[in-house]
Amino acid sequence: MTGGLGSRQRLPEALADTLQEEILGLSAGDRLPTEAELAERFDVSRTVVRETARLLVQRGLVTVKPGRGMAVAEFDGRLIADQYALLLRLSQGSFEQLQEVRLALEVEMAVLAAARRTDEQLAAMHEANRRLQNTDDRAEFLDADLAFHELVAEASGNPFFGLVIRPINGFLREAYRTGPGYTGEAGHTVQEHVEIAAAIDSGDPSRARFAVENHLRRIARHSDRLLSGDPEVA
Repeated sequence: MTGGLGSRQRLPEALADTLQEEILGLSAGDRLPTEAELAERFDVSRTVVRETARLLVQRGLVTVKPGRGMAVAEFDGRLIADQYALLLRLSQGSFEQLQEVRLALEVEMAVLAAARRTDEQLAAMHEANRRLQNTDDRAEFLDADLAFHELVAEASGNPFFGLVIRPINGFLREAYRTGPGYTGEAGHTVQEHVEIAAAIDSGDPSRARFAVENHLRRIARHSDRLLSGDPEVA
């Protein structure tokens, strides 16, 4: 009953919290009770149920389709990633400082990937590098570039790395998409990605650490060139 859900002013939030606990025990695609069933079960109005559904959608827990009601969403942390990307864009931090964050994260990520990667993940990394080597299209190159870093995050075996790397990649995508100097560094990117993949493939954590650090420090050194396209900036 409503008394078990908290005050009437916070009824949708309380009901969302209650349903969240149930949703976490379900699988993606499972359907939740209908609006009418939930209203009857919790003795609340359909308006409260609709507001609850909106909150659950905001949390990334459910999807809502007209005439089909709520279903458990595939949780991939995308909403968290979107919020993180917005925070990056609104922050006072510089591109160079972002590279410092990447160094702290991605070096250790590669060390773990060298120990934990699967054959399928290695194959995906090599395929991303083949895409880098065989395209002259800027958008496709950028997709392969950023996908490679997400594949290394996945190969680390730690899902939190992917959750952090995806929004950073979103930030980088916008920066590189408009930076005329990005394509000028393409040859270095290809060579360094190949070395990172080879290091992870070898299972050598020290080699993986060095390869990623070399790659990211080169980006930090050439940040002005990458973003401005000025060939005189080193």
